Amino acid sequence: MNFATWPALLVVDVDGNGTNPPDLVEVAALPIREGRPDKITAGWWLTRPNRPVTPFATRVHGLTNDALADKPTWAEVANQVRTFLSNTWICAHNAHTDHRVLSAHLPG
Repeated sequence: MNFATWPALLVVDVDGNGTNPPDLVEVAALPIREGRPDKITAGWWLTRPNRPVTPFATRVHGLTNDALADKPTWAEVANQVRTFLSNTWICAHNAHTDHRVLSAHLPG
């Protein structure tokens, strides 16, 4: 299989604060280049949500309000994330939810 002919691919995971709709607290994106993970150029952002992380969400992803207190807000990193994700194919474990949440946070 010739992976060199494949378009850029990102394996993406997003985590929220447990509210509905969720505030993003983490976005991670691992590029796959020529069929192999590229850890050197991976993107990872932790953000301080507008509303507190629920106890249930903390049990799922381990991120607490205290751990996120000094992180930037989503508004401060949204353009970085948009640029990082642009022009790539995206793969995600929970793709329907991850796509819906990212689309709501990165309109246009």
